[in-house]
Amino acid sequence: MSLAHKSLQSCPYCQVVQEVNYYQSVNVTIDPELKQKVLSGTLNTATCKACNKEINIVSGLLYHDMGKRIMLELALDENAVDEDKDVIIKDLIDKGYIYRKVYEYGRLIEKINIFDQKLNDKIIADVSARMKALLEESLKGVREDRETIEFNVIFDKIEKSLFKKEIAFHCFTHPSQVMRVKYNLKQLFLDEKRDLYNMDLLRKQGPTS
Repeated sequence: MSLAHKSLQSCPYCQVVQEVNYYQSVNVTIDPELKQKVLSGTLNTATCKACNKEINIVSGLLYHDMGKRIMLELALDENAVDEDKDVIIKDLIDKGYIYRKVYEYGRLIEKINIFDQKLNDKIIADVSARMKALLEESLKGVREDRETIEFNVIFDKIEKSLFKKEIAFHCFTHPSQVMRVKYNLKQLFLDEKRDLYNMDLLRKQGPTS
């Protein structure tokens, strides 16, 4: 089930302190209406009772899809330890769940999109890394200041046309300047072509002792 909590939050605009509701865990199988709120980034938002402006509640999040047997975790602290949660996650992995931990909200949405399209996220990550390296290398030859530029490469979808299939990515160095770059599936290595649509390779085969 989805777990909602309450906390006191100060509005960043008018500084009025008020009680707000937010989620730390969502089960989109039991509560499917929450999935679109996760994808749109509106799950943990509230309207200030004083100034009517939007308040964003910063919180970690567990995303649970029982139908696809997927557990995704948005973590705010890479060093945080929660032994009770770790026991639950290990049990799910032993039961064939795919578990991933990310540290940015955009990466959470990316993982949801990848698994919704029944793709192997490890292959998408490898292709994304190759695209990132190519984009960053291409800038070295045109920038005179030699400043290091880092691209963000985010999976969008598989695009299919009459004669080809391509992996589409959103690529940017700043969110205000996003471009779409495509990678032809013919450029994949043989094992990547074979396993791109095989999510079961990501699952643990049977419980461990």
